[in-house]
Amino acid sequence: MAVSGGGKGPNKSGVSTEGLQRSMSTRQIQMLAIGGVIGVGLFYGASLSVKLAGPAVIIDFVVCGLIVAIVMRSLAEMTVEEPVSGSFGVYAKKYLGERVSFITSWMWWFYWVATVMSELAAIGKLMEYWFPTLPAWIPGLVALILFIMTNLFSVRVFGEVEYWFSTLKVFAVGIFMIFGALIIATGLFNGGHALGFVNLWQNGGFAPNGFLGIAMAISLTVQAYSGIETLGVEAGETKDPEKNIRRAFKTVTIRIGVLYIGSIFIMLSAFPWTYLINHAGSPYVLLFAKIGIPFAAGLVNLIIILSGLSSCNTGLYGGSRMLFGTSLGSRFEKTVGQLNARRVPHVAVWLTGLAIAVGILITYLAPDNVYVWITSASAFADLWVWAIILISEMAFRSKMNRAGTTLRYPVPLWPTTPIVGLILVVLSFVAILVSPLTRISVLTGVAFLIILWLYHVLAARRKIA
Repeated sequence: MAVSGGGKGPNKSGVSTEGLQRSMSTRQIQMLAIGGVIGVGLFYGASLSVKLAGPAVIIDFVVCGLIVAIVMRSLAEMTVEEPVSGSFGVYAKKYLGERVSFITSWMWWFYWVATVMSELAAIGKLMEYWFPTLPAWIPGLVALILFIMTNLFSVRVFGEVEYWFSTLKVFAVGIFMIFGALIIATGLFNGGHALGFVNLWQNGGFAPNGFLGIAMAISLTVQAYSGIETLGVEAGETKDPEKNIRRAFKTVTIRIGVLYIGSIFIMLSAFPWTYLINHAGSPYVLLFAKIGIPFAAGLVNLIIILSGLSSCNTGLYGGSRMLFGTSLGSRFEKTVGQLNARRVPHVAVWLTGLAIAVGILITYLAPDNVYVWITSASAFADLWVWAIILISEMAFRSKMNRAGTTLRYPVPLWPTTPIVGLILVVLSFVAILVSPLTRISVLTGVAFLIILWLYHVLAARRKIA
């Protein structure tokens, strides 16, 4: 039986918050959103996108940054008016229909399950740096158990753990940018020879692989940005949603843009792109090794592992809250929608954790291939979610305009802004199809989409949805 109290009951928009614990502060929800985005993908996977596009990968990061800014601004408009757990899944149900909501909620849940699977697999491989004989699946299993316990205990505890994880990651990226800028501008740690920005157009030019290379790298860049929409899901468990969420959406979008675009720009200026792809490991490790910090490789390896743990923590949280929100109003509400004494959706946490555990099994069976397999399967799901957020916002705004409602945080230049965002999302879908490396992302995502659609059609016919 759901536990009442705290945030239960409808807000001024008439949307129920269903008893979730409102105890996360502004600093926690901001860092939680950042933590969901900065994971192993940024620290460890940047070399592959650089290999595909060369220095022109900066274009991919700028385009994806623009998409994220538009998506987050659109989500913020709806969230300030209706702060609910389930976020865009609830908005899709209200403005686009139950079937779209069902598919979108499960697609996002699938995204986080797949993402956490890949992060845990990567953590297992990274631990081999210190423990070469340790099976890759063991660290992932230990981390998963730890985070299930953390998520079950309290939203406040979860938020505080993630706050410090995310702070460490932001600090690491910040230090990287500072030392990289010193190498570029002054030649410090580089024999006194300032580099400038010549590495951006030398060694084959800015776009050595042409437009195709830029298109092939877009899905990897999308994956790097994926997860920032978790900020909307946190609305159901945030103090003073109207004030805190508006501030959080604004600052998180800016910070992510600076950290991502800034660090990639500095990385490609400080090193020839050919150097990055010819040296195994993370470009971040290369820079710290270059400046001569003792034990740099081990230090950065630890930071990468902690980044993966942080992303896993956020993923388990986001996936369980979406599963909880999806269960409300359905025949699963009395089971999946249960809250424990701390007003945490414990059944949803356990179910999400068990689904993620499948990745531990895959890591056991195929430890060398699991990261690429699972990561490629999650990009399509998040692009789908971004598209639905934009379409939901246009339907929401149209309804508000017809009713003459004055919004507290309206999207500027409407409807041009969400339309531009939607066009860029569609172009990203096309770009993923172009690349043979990432085409499986679309094929796997479409297969899961069809399964969800067929299930909902059959369930509706049997009146059990």
